[in-house]
Amino acid sequence: MSQLFCRAFLLLCSVALPLSASAAPWYRVEMILVAYEDESLIDQELWPEVLETSASEDNESGSLQTEADTTPDYAWWLSPARYQQLHNALFAGFGFARIPKAEWPAPLQPLAELKMANEAERINKRSDMKVIWHQAWVEPIQEEGQAIRHNLNVRLQDKLDIQLTGNFELHRSRYLHINTDLQVQQYEIHEPAELSALTLPASDNRADYRSDLLAQTDMEASMAVDLPAPIRAARVQQSRRMRSNELHYIDHPMLGIVLKIIPVERAEDL
Repeated sequence: MSQLFCRAFLLLCSVALPLSASAAPWYRVEMILVAYEDESLIDQELWPEVLETSASEDNESGSLQTEADTTPDYAWWLSPARYQQLHNALFAGFGFARIPKAEWPAPLQPLAELKMANEAERINKRSDMKVIWHQAWVEPIQEEGQAIRHNLNVRLQDKLDIQLTGNFELHRSRYLHINTDLQVQQYEIHEPAELSALTLPASDNRADYRSDLLAQTDMEASMAVDLPAPIRAARVQQSRRMRSNELHYIDHPMLGIVLKIIPVERAEDL
């Protein structure tokens, strides 16, 4: 239940302070998206079954993705030897104390090490919430007009069938900010009425009469009955001001967002 999360994170979060003017724009970002499944708490509010417009579904893998018109050229980061002169000038401008090595992780690509893996495991042990997405990456967080858009399309099939689509952006001015535009769609899969009403005869014959019944029904009708039925949906549009190196929590009755952003100023920070 999200109320428990709120109490815990209130102890961890503090009022955001302005960013230092010399802060490097490269950050290690780690985010956990938590789907809530306690319908008794969710239905304390009224929700539409579906939303009129659907969010972007460009990214079916659930990995980070950027828009072509807002993505800078990162070739200098990935190939320092090839772009040596430009490389040194760019990194001096970014305020790094050291030039990165070629084996450093590529920007915006999922990192293998998840520092909040234990937290995610504890969430998944609960019966009323599950982690639907958890990734870490390195990003040059820009000003708002140049923020990189991350598209999401992920699905969780647990107590409920939950699909999460949309996007989020991180940007910096005097503070770090996150803006989300996500849609949560919850489905319920209904068993065909013929199957739920059918019982096996009391005998030693263990044949599956349900399979025989389905084989005799029209295939298209059966598929239509089996389609997930939408039961509730919500749009999660949030904007939050944040402080680096601190754990932040953004709450919604259907979705929780856990986020930590760490500035990268030295090679050791990566």
